[in-house]
Amino acid sequence: MAAGGVIEAEYDVPPDAWYFAADRQPRMPFAVLLEVALQPCGWLAAYIGSALTSAERLKFRNLGGEAIQRGAVTPRSGTLTTTVAITKVSSSGGMIIQNYDLHVRAGGETVYQGDTYFGFFREDALANQVGLRDVAPYRLGPDEPARARRFGVPDGPPLPDARLRMLDRIEAFVPDGGAQGLGFIEGTKDVDPEDWFFKAHFYQDPVCPGSLGLESLLQLLKVVAVERWGAGPETVFETMGQEDRHRWVYRGQVVPADARVTTQATITAVDDARRWLKADGLLGVDGRWIYQMKDFTLRMDVKGR
Repeated sequence: MAAGGVIEAEYDVPPDAWYFAADRQPRMPFAVLLEVALQPCGWLAAYIGSALTSAERLKFRNLGGEAIQRGAVTPRSGTLTTTVAITKVSSSGGMIIQNYDLHVRAGGETVYQGDTYFGFFREDALANQVGLRDVAPYRLGPDEPARARRFGVPDGPPLPDARLRMLDRIEAFVPDGGAQGLGFIEGTKDVDPEDWFFKAHFYQDPVCPGSLGLESLLQLLKVVAVERWGAGPETVFETMGQEDRHRWVYRGQVVPADARVTTQATITAVDDARRWLKADGLLGVDGRWIYQMKDFTLRMDVKGR
């Protein structure tokens, strides 16, 4: 269990993969691409025997990362090749932290590249997580509640269908709200212990994938884009925006016993000519803020070029 190990993993993109239809888009959802990038890290962590260093059952969690999406993945992309290198290993207080570099390519061209870090934790350590520290959610200003709109998330294209929809309701949308006056949106989703992803992730350790939490923040931006620029049956979203660096941090988990997830996105930059948005976001569950993503972006392409 040391730095220096490198593996190469391949994922064959099915042209008829369920997630293209569920997302109602011709591009791989960000959450799926992130799993393609991160799952080889989990394989390498297991291969080098990380969990065997403890007599207790350890649980594996992604803690954060920073990356750039450089290209789109479509039903015609074929095989994605991910190269993962473990760059650092540290152990303290019964926890193991591992850092990785990752590089995803399609046909020799880079589509996603960055670094990430994971941890192995005892069950009691995860149960006592307090969430993100020194993070304050956005509170509506004095004049914003009167202008905030509340509505159900639309159930039609170009937004995802129920299989991939990570939002139930928009609790507050203020087009000129937020710290910079460029827009603020808050959404919620009721936790359903029967949701498919609890059965799929992880084995004997049901927890909502962090990638789907980040997907919910991007879905907030999709709602903002539709409200700002309108949308039609040919509308295509680019999420993440290509060549836009983004960062994420996880300090908690969503499990089947939880009740409600709350998401916030504060718009930090807008380019109406490009139909491009940038935002910072938070995700909380039952009053604890546990995920943060900074500088995530979306670009709307009406004609789907």
